[in-house]
Amino acid sequence: MNSQELNFSRLLHLTALAWRQAIDRRMKDDGLSMSSWMAVATLARQSEPMNQKELAQVLGLEDATVVPIIERLVKQQLVERFQPAEDRRKRLLLVTPKGIELFKKLSVESDKLRDELLVNISRDELAVTQRVLQKLLKATEAK
Repeated sequence: MNSQELNFSRLLHLTALAWRQAIDRRMKDDGLSMSSWMAVATLARQSEPMNQKELAQVLGLEDATVVPIIERLVKQQLVERFQPAEDRRKRLLLVTPKGIELFKKLSVESDKLRDELLVNISRDELAVTQRVLQKLLKATEAK
Protein backbone atom coordinates (compact mmCIF):
# COMPACT_ATOMS: atom_id res chain seq x y z
CA MET A 1 0.00 0.00 0.00
CA ASN A 2 1.45 3.36 -0.99
CA SER A 3 1.37 6.48 1.19
CA GLN A 4 -1.62 7.94 -0.69
CA GLU A 5 -3.68 4.80 -0.03
CA LEU A 6 -2.62 4.80 3.62
CA ASN A 7 -3.47 8.47 3.94
CA PHE A 8 -6.94 7.92 2.41
CA SER A 9 -7.71 5.02 4.77
CA ARG A 10 -6.41 6.96 7.75
CA LEU A 11 -8.39 10.11 6.84
CA LEU A 12 -11.57 8.10 6.28
CA HIS A 13 -11.18 6.38 9.64
CA LEU A 14 -10.26 9.53 11.56
CA THR A 15 -13.07 11.56 9.97
CA ALA A 16 -15.69 8.93 10.81
CA LEU A 17 -14.35 8.72 14.38
CA ALA A 18 -14.27 12.51 14.85
CA TRP A 19 -17.79 12.86 13.40
CA ARG A 20 -19.07 10.22 15.81
CA GLN A 21 -17.33 11.85 18.77
CA ALA A 22 -18.77 15.27 17.89
CA ILE A 23 -22.28 13.79 17.83
CA ASP A 24 -21.63 11.90 21.08
CA ARG A 25 -20.50 15.13 22.79
CA ARG A 26 -23.52 17.04 21.49
CA MET A 27 -26.01 14.41 22.65
CA LYS A 28 -24.46 13.22 25.89
CA ASP A 29 -26.63 15.54 27.99
CA ASP A 30 -29.65 13.67 26.62
CA GLY A 31 -28.10 10.31 27.52
CA LEU A 32 -27.53 9.11 23.97
CA SER A 33 -24.52 8.06 21.97
CA MET A 34 -24.45 8.24 18.20
CA SER A 35 -25.38 4.54 18.01
CA SER A 36 -28.36 5.08 20.30
CA TRP A 37 -29.37 8.20 18.41
CA MET A 38 -29.19 6.37 15.07
CA ALA A 39 -31.35 3.55 16.48
CA VAL A 40 -34.00 5.97 17.76
CA ALA A 41 -33.91 7.98 14.53
CA THR A 42 -34.21 4.85 12.39
CA LEU A 43 -37.16 3.53 14.37
CA ALA A 44 -38.85 6.93 14.51
CA ARG A 45 -38.68 7.29 10.72
CA GLN A 46 -40.27 3.90 10.04
CA SER A 47 -43.95 3.62 9.24
CA GLU A 48 -44.00 0.09 10.71
CA PRO A 49 -42.24 -1.38 13.77
CA MET A 50 -38.98 -3.22 13.07
CA ASN A 51 -37.48 -6.30 14.62
CA GLN A 52 -34.01 -6.32 16.14
CA LYS A 53 -32.40 -8.03 13.14
CA GLU A 54 -33.82 -5.47 10.71
CA LEU A 55 -32.61 -2.62 12.91
CA ALA A 56 -29.12 -4.13 13.10
CA GLN A 57 -29.00 -4.45 9.31
CA VAL A 58 -30.09 -0.85 8.72
CA LEU A 59 -27.52 0.41 11.23
CA GLY A 60 -24.77 -1.80 9.81
CA LEU A 61 -24.27 -3.54 13.15
CA GLU A 62 -24.15 -7.15 14.30
CA ASP A 63 -27.24 -8.46 16.09
CA ALA A 64 -25.20 -8.91 19.27
CA THR A 65 -24.02 -5.29 19.11
CA VAL A 66 -27.54 -3.88 18.80
CA VAL A 67 -28.86 -5.79 21.86
CA PRO A 68 -27.23 -3.54 24.51
CA ILE A 69 -28.29 -0.45 22.55
CA ILE A 70 -31.91 -1.63 22.58
CA GLU A 71 -31.65 -2.54 26.27
CA ARG A 72 -30.49 0.99 27.11
CA LEU A 73 -33.21 2.59 24.99
CA VAL A 74 -35.89 0.43 26.62
CA LYS A 75 -34.53 1.31 30.07
CA GLN A 76 -34.61 5.01 29.12
CA GLN A 77 -38.23 4.52 27.97
CA LEU A 78 -37.39 5.73 24.48
CA VAL A 79 -38.16 2.40 22.78
CA GLU A 80 -40.49 -0.43 23.71
CA ARG A 81 -40.58 -4.05 22.67
CA PHE A 82 -43.84 -5.79 21.94
CA GLN A 83 -45.05 -9.09 20.57
CA PRO A 84 -47.54 -8.97 17.72
CA ALA A 85 -50.64 -11.10 18.28
CA GLU A 86 -50.13 -12.93 14.98
CA ASP A 87 -46.64 -14.20 15.88
CA ARG A 88 -45.74 -14.53 19.57
CA ARG A 89 -42.15 -15.48 18.66
CA LYS A 90 -41.44 -12.03 17.21
CA ARG A 91 -40.32 -9.04 19.23
CA LEU A 92 -40.88 -5.75 17.47
CA LEU A 93 -39.42 -2.36 18.38
CA LEU A 94 -41.40 0.84 18.55
CA VAL A 95 -40.38 4.34 19.57
CA THR A 96 -42.33 5.61 22.56
CA PRO A 97 -43.89 9.09 22.72
CA LYS A 98 -40.92 10.11 24.88
CA GLY A 99 -38.60 8.75 22.17
CA ILE A 100 -40.45 10.66 19.44
CA GLU A 101 -40.18 13.87 21.46
CA LEU A 102 -36.43 13.35 21.95
CA PHE A 103 -36.04 12.41 18.27
CA LYS A 104 -37.62 15.70 17.20
CA LYS A 105 -35.42 17.71 19.57
CA LEU A 106 -32.22 15.91 18.61
CA SER A 107 -33.02 16.08 14.89
CA VAL A 108 -32.76 19.85 15.19
CA GLU A 109 -29.48 19.51 17.13
CA SER A 110 -28.11 16.97 14.66
CA ASP A 111 -28.97 19.18 11.68
CA LYS A 112 -27.38 22.17 13.42
CA LEU A 113 -24.19 20.23 14.15
CA ARG A 114 -23.98 18.93 10.58
CA ASP A 115 -24.37 22.49 9.28
CA GLU A 116 -21.60 23.68 11.63
CA LEU A 117 -19.27 20.90 10.51
CA LEU A 118 -19.94 21.48 6.81
CA VAL A 119 -19.88 25.29 6.88
CA ASN A 120 -16.57 25.53 4.98
CA ILE A 121 -17.45 22.90 2.39
CA SER A 122 -19.10 24.08 -0.83
CA ARG A 123 -22.19 22.42 -2.29
CA ASP A 124 -20.10 21.11 -5.17
CA GLU A 125 -17.47 19.64 -2.83
CA LEU A 126 -20.18 18.04 -0.75
CA ALA A 127 -21.89 16.58 -3.82
CA VAL A 128 -18.60 15.05 -5.02
CA THR A 129 -17.83 13.72 -1.54
CA GLN A 130 -21.26 12.10 -1.27
CA ARG A 131 -20.90 10.45 -4.70
CA VAL A 132 -17.47 9.11 -3.79
CA LEU A 133 -18.66 7.80 -0.43
CA GLN A 134 -21.71 6.15 -2.05
CA LYS A 135 -19.46 4.41 -4.59
CA LEU A 136 -17.06 3.35 -1.85
CA LEU A 137 -19.92 2.04 0.30
CA LYS A 138 -21.35 0.06 -2.61
CA ALA A 139 -17.93 -1.39 -3.42
CA THR A 140 -17.23 -2.42 0.17
CA GLU A 141 -20.68 -3.98 0.59
CA ALA A 142 -19.93 -6.19 -2.43
CA LYS A 143 -16.76 -7.59 -0.82
